[in-house]
Amino acid sequence: MAVPKKRRSKAKGRTRLSNWKFKGHTAADKALNLAKSIVKKRSTFLFDPKKKKVEENTDENNDGKIEQTTEDNITEE
Repeated sequence: MAVPKKRRSKAKGRTRLSNWKFKGHTAADKALNLAKSIVKKRSTFLFDPKKKKVEENTDENNDGKIEQTTEDNITEE
């Protein structure tokens, strides 16, 4: 016989919603504090999107070189 599923209680739903909102508030606070420190030039945080793209490209190139060297060693033996 088909039995309806139990519904999530209001208390549990409110708790989950509260936790979700709290995570958002803490992330926003951290971002705001970081922005304030960058504006006041007291930050040690460095983010350069160009540098990140360059690092990704070099990682891809290095992976290719490693594979080539292992293939060369196998053919030499």
